[in-house]
Amino acid sequence: RIPEMLNTAMQRAMSGKPGPVYLDLPGDVLYQMVDEDKIDWSLSGRPLLGSRPPADPAQIEELVEALSKAERPVLLSGSGVIWSQAWDELHALVDATGIPFYTTPQGRGVVPEDHPCCFPSARSTAFRDADLIAVVGTRLNYIVAHLAAPRFSGDATIARIDIDVDEIAESPRPLDIGIVADAKVALGQLNKAIEGRIDPARYEGWRSSLAEKEASKRAGPGSNSLSDAVPIHPLRLCEEVKNFMDRDAVLVVDGQEILNYGRQSMPTYAPGHRLNSGPFGTMGVGLPFGLGAKVAKPDTQVIVVHGDGSFGLNAMELDTAVRHNIPVLVVISLNGGWTADPDQSKPGRNLGYTRYDQMAEALGCYSEYVEEPGDIAAALARAQAKVDEGMVAVVNVKTDWAAQAVTQRFASYST
Repeated sequence: RIPEMLNTAMQRAMSGKPGPVYLDLPGDVLYQMVDEDKIDWSLSGRPLLGSRPPADPAQIEELVEALSKAERPVLLSGSGVIWSQAWDELHALVDATGIPFYTTPQGRGVVPEDHPCCFPSARSTAFRDADLIAVVGTRLNYIVAHLAAPRFSGDATIARIDIDVDEIAESPRPLDIGIVADAKVALGQLNKAIEGRIDPARYEGWRSSLAEKEASKRAGPGSNSLSDAVPIHPLRLCEEVKNFMDRDAVLVVDGQEILNYGRQSMPTYAPGHRLNSGPFGTMGVGLPFGLGAKVAKPDTQVIVVHGDGSFGLNAMELDTAVRHNIPVLVVISLNGGWTADPDQSKPGRNLGYTRYDQMAEALGCYSEYVEEPGDIAAALARAQAKVDEGMVAVVNVKTDWAAQAVTQRFASYST
């Protein structure tokens, strides 16, 4: 029955709301002799279910009416839009309405992040001041603060589209409009229903206020992206990577400070081209994710940006990359420790400035060590040239241990 069970596992993993499936094959079953003539191989070739439930037209109409009355709406989308391949529909909705949009970390790139309705640094202001929040294809977990006040407006109308009825039924915040539907189909319905009914000029004042906030934030801590200080500020490293990478590059970011700094400083322009560990995901997945991305898209530039701590967890996967000819570019922010402990008081906090570049060279990679901000761009270019020749490349950049990204803190993390 192995073909049958594998088919069932794949159907459950990839249909509806995708997710992991555990299939256990006991040893006595694996070693049992079976006459192949008695196996129904047809079960292993069944196509994946392609059901795409549409939204209730009455609810779509209700959402259009709510949007037409709103003064400060925002769109919030997640990985469900990517799994549904609904990025064209979401992009069309943003273009047609001029509504500011935000995504979860796993849903980035569904609309290019240089779109005029993208204001990533004004995220907190947008969520706090919005009078309507339309959520598409994401769980309302801690990543979005469960949509709870005061981070999100307590008076806002909440609309939500999700393929999973349980997500709608168990929403942590009461929904004004709860739509059970496939994201691609529902957004297509919404775009059709909204034609000619919402003028983007309606939200011009809202967009302008967010643009002002965006500019103000960029002129503050974001100015470190131009810093020539030594040790190198992590934002300067992010700026150099941003300016260097291809527009359609797959960017994998893994770590603590570098992950936080990279969230708003390194944009994503293509759906599914931004990878990280996800909610409650484990640190150290950066390089393995990068290798998987390169195997899946061999003609696309893949850049893995690691913190030194997270890189150490799976550093020997460089050997895997070399042995299997998987040419990726790895950039390490070498700040010498776990800087989530600013008081430097916890055991194991200090890691030292490990010469991962020398280790990489010993494994057969091209490598460079960088200490001056002005040297980053040239080092990246030389490394990518080696990647283009089929080598794995590592650029180890010494960064400032004292730099701390200001992000949303989660008290429940403390033990």
